[in-house]
Amino acid sequence: MTTHEEEHLQQVMQQYGDEILRLCYTYVHSWQTAEDLTQETFLKFYRASGKFRGESTVKTYLFRIAINVCKDYLSSWKYQKIQLSNTLTTFLKSKDNLEQIIVEKSEQQLLVEKIEQLPLKYKDVLMLYYYAELPIAEVAETLGLPVNTVKTRLRRARVQLKLKIEEGEDFSEFA
Repeated sequence: MTTHEEEHLQQVMQQYGDEILRLCYTYVHSWQTAEDLTQETFLKFYRASGKFRGESTVKTYLFRIAINVCKDYLSSWKYQKIQLSNTLTTFLKSKDNLEQIIVEKSEQQLLVEKIEQLPLKYKDVLMLYYYAELPIAEVAETLGLPVNTVKTRLRRARVQLKLKIEEGEDFSEFA
């Protein structure tokens, strides 16, 4: 690695590190895992820096790499095994009944769960637009989609999310 390449990588990491970390966290809901995935994102960025053609911004390029790294992690056997283990542990430790567990969940946890239930194409636009706070044009560029497609998916994602939240309001009758 040349001094110029090191300086460029350090500059990119300082400029976008926090945003990439937050983006990864929105996918995996674990800061430790998000930090690991952020490091992997920058490693892949460095390895592929010669392939970057400048057709998009560095930020967009990094976000696309980060999304792919997160999706790869979420579809990995390691993640599936961890999720199964966590679910079983929670179930076995829980002495409360289902109604009490539902009542104790915070609104934010419920919102995240509802977002997780959405199809990936809707989840991606929501995450980039609301959590990464990218403008619609950058969301479109990051996902490689036309702007109108992003607008449509964002609108449909909001409608589906609203329906899922309204379905969840029935839980209040258990309280």
